[in-house]
Amino acid sequence: MTKKILASGIMTEKIIVGNLHNNFSQLMDFFTRYKIQHLPITFDDKLLGIISINDMLKFVENAITDGASFTEATLNERFNLEETMTHNPVSVAPDNSLVEILAILSEGNFQALPVVENGLIKGIITNKDIVRVYEWDLTH
Repeated sequence: MTKKILASGIMTEKIIVGNLHNNFSQLMDFFTRYKIQHLPITFDDKLLGIISINDMLKFVENAITDGASFTEATLNERFNLEETMTHNPVSVAPDNSLVEILAILSEGNFQALPVVENGLIKGIITNKDIVRVYEWDLTH
């Protein structure tokens, strides 16, 4: 059954996105408020990049190592989204199969794939979405 599953059937469609004008505090608010691990960065629904909570934590680690104080103002001042995010992330199309998605995830060093159609972001697939598919498949 899982061979017939497509990205469009498992992706999260109501996604939270950021933009290049978001500062450190705003991005951290997205991660904490919406309990997400990955945030696509868009402009006019076009995918520019993606940033993860791990990218944010690495930024904090580097800032502190470089002698920055651990204050919101300092982190906002030092943060540069374009330098921190992954540009042109690997993505899939809505008609990619689960097998193709699993192959991409297993080859890469990431846990989320934006779903893009005609250059526009349509959703995101994370490891949690994959686990839900298998959980559903096992119980039905």
